[in-house]
Parts: sequence; structure tokens; C-alpha cells
Amino acid sequence: MTYTPAWLRRCDCRCPVHHGYERTTYADDGCACTITCTTQPMTLLAEQWNCALFLDIGGDLWFVNRLPGGQWDWATCDHIHEHHDFYDASIIITRQLRQTAAVLANPTQLRREP
Repeated sequence: MTYTPAWLRRCDCRCPVHHGYERTTYADDGCACTITCTTQPMTLLAEQWNCALFLDIGGDLWFVNRLPGGQWDWATCDHIHEHHDFYDASIIITRQLRQTAAVLANPTQLRREP
């Protein structure tokens, strides 16, 4: 099985804007993509911050706020700027999500020697 990066996959979540297309931006007007859309990169649901955190195509950390009813506020999603209250925590989260993505992409490199 060949791994295809999330940003090259086609939307499969019935979003009226992206369904059947590659998703290159996250703040499109009318976007209704779900966190489980095949185009959504490595994602962490952060109940404590009432949002989801995810890596974009460049490996930068973004957030999208959760709306009532399990929807996501894609119109206001953005990356975490250095002046954000959670910037210091975001550096650690970014590193760990990147490491997780690398392990998932190449699990055979982690085999232990006997």
C-alpha cells in the first residue's frame, strides 16, 4: 500500500465546498469538512482548549475551534502565532505530532535488533 499525504487526498466527507477535490486551504467560506475528512492531516482533538490541533502541509500547527453539535469553525482556523497564549505548549505539541507522523509513515524503521 502506498502512503498518500492527507493534502493530496480527495475530500470524502460530503463537504459542499471540497467533496471530491483536494483540499489546499482550511478557511474556505462554506467549508463543512469534518475532522475525519480524508484530507485532514494529523489531528489532535484538544477538549481542554475546545478545538482540534492539526499539522498543515508544511508541518506547522494549526487550530480549528469546535462549534456546538460537533461542527468545526473552519472560517476562523489559523496557525498558532508566537503571541498566542498557548504558543509555548504548541511548540511541544508540534514536535510530538511531527514525530508521530514520521513513525506512522515509516514504522519499519523502528524495528528492534534481536
